[in-house]
Amino acid sequence: MIDDAKWIQINQTAQDWQEALAIACAPLIEYGAAESAYLQGIIDNTKSWGPYYLIAPGIAMPHARPEQGAIDNQITLTTLNQPVVFGHEECDPVWLLITVCATHSDDHIRLIQRISELVDSPLSLDKIRTAKTVSDVLLLLN
Repeated sequence: MIDDAKWIQINQTAQDWQEALAIACAPLIEYGAAESAYLQGIIDNTKSWGPYYLIAPGIAMPHARPEQGAIDNQITLTTLNQPVVFGHEECDPVWLLITVCATHSDDHIRLIQRISELVDSPLSLDKIRTAKTVSDVLLLLN
């Protein structure tokens, strides 16, 4: 799922949901998995349809359509030191963003299936939330 520490960010600080998305998408853009338009696609989609990617209490899985700037299939994991509100009654506030970038819809579905295994494990989520280093999270994921 995530095979390199460069795709993991822990204890980040965001003032609002837009800044949280920008932080979560930064590795995708920096390392060439997505164009900057991908972040804008997620923001625009959120403004149009609400936070459709909040999947469980405290957990967001932001993503946009492949044609909105996806270059390569990749997942990033970002934790926030202070959760932020996205405007979803059941899932706010969010502390974990698992950002998905997929070049085809089929790839997107496979990535989501792998993420669901992680989200279904309260013990793993607790370990991610309390991790002190990126290396700790990488070991847990692999």
